[in-house]
Amino acid sequence: MFEKNPQQKTGPSWNFMSWFGIEGHDEIVRRFQCAIAQGRIASTFLFLGPSGIGKRMFAERLAMTLQCEKNAPRLMEPCGKCMSCRQAMAHEHPDILYVSKPEDRAFIPIDLFIGPKDARRQMGLCSELAKKPVYEKRKIAIIDDADYFNLEGANAMLKTLEEPPKNAILILIGTSAARQLPTIRSRCQILRFSPLDTVVVESLLRQKRAEQLALAESAAEAVSTRKGTKRTAKTGVKTESADIICEELIPQIAAHSNGSIQEALALADPAFWEFRKRFLQILSEGIRERNSIVSEIEHYIESAGKVPALRRARLRVMLETAADLFRRLSFRLSGSYPAEGAAAEYWHDLLETAVQTWPLDAEGAANAALKTADYLELVQRNVHQPTLLDAWIDELLSIRAGDPAALTFAPWGLNPDP
Repeated sequence: MFEKNPQQKTGPSWNFMSWFGIEGHDEIVRRFQCAIAQGRIASTFLFLGPSGIGKRMFAERLAMTLQCEKNAPRLMEPCGKCMSCRQAMAHEHPDILYVSKPEDRAFIPIDLFIGPKDARRQMGLCSELAKKPVYEKRKIAIIDDADYFNLEGANAMLKTLEEPPKNAILILIGTSAARQLPTIRSRCQILRFSPLDTVVVESLLRQKRAEQLALAESAAEAVSTRKGTKRTAKTGVKTESADIICEELIPQIAAHSNGSIQEALALADPAFWEFRKRFLQILSEGIRERNSIVSEIEHYIESAGKVPALRRARLRVMLETAADLFRRLSFRLSGSYPAEGAAAEYWHDLLETAVQTWPLDAEGAANAALKTADYLELVQRNVHQPTLLDAWIDELLSIRAGDPAALTFAPWGLNPDP
């Protein structure tokens, strides 16, 4: 059935000093505040934007705001202390309903909307929304993964979307308008969420690092207590580990995060950045062992987990890294590369190797960067990753071999995943 207590997904935790993780969406906060104050809040919303930028968190915080027993909704600041707020934070509020796609299903099952075949319209989200609210305020449904409505599920929801029950609000969450069925899109008020600013991502990563350090310190204290030892600055247990975000990597991680805290956390593994350095070295040397590097890249992409967005983040960074190398190579070949900065020596060695390996002039290197950018765009369009990776590496090898056609071919034969 629909979820009253959904499994938490990767993302930041609640913080009542501010709208934690929602700092980049102030304009949408103001729009809701104005609509609520005027008593003109819509009944059906579609939140659109890249994964990991706070849409689901915003929906949960909005639901909590509207259900708070102490503070008026127009304040957009739930108290966090009343029974309703505590239940909302624990995902146990009887009037806040959740639906999301099961991991083992390609689409959201119709049963979650209208119940199983032997109890159609007697169970499921539509039936629950039609019931009287337990707290006599309103029912709120949050439908995550709206990208995964199929036609059957959309048709089952049409009546509820067109004529929601009294005092019911539906919030659908997706990534783009193109991935929504027209029947769904046309019945919702669309709100577009933008990627987070890099400075916001950096701030959130540092908050996450502080949480990790505090947990590690607490665990170390517990170990010392069990062993009966007294911890001092000299004998204290080291709290830094591979599981804690590296402070020195935070600017790089944020810069490559695409404005998504979800992607940033996927890129926070120091081993990944070590592999990036190795990849740059291999690339500057002309990719001598094709199958080996393809296998290594695939391994690091897969190590991000099963979430497609996190795998795309790692592949995207590999492509961005290659495009950056070719851009720098173009400047080096034109004689205009700046030999300054903390990483000047590191890049100097890579570029001198690339000059000897790649048969390119300044224009050719610039075109190689643009060609890599073509594939980068395909990553954003959800093209099948192994196919894209193979095609890209093969094209780089054609460029290295001096094939002029490799710099003009556009990879239009690659199609997005369904």
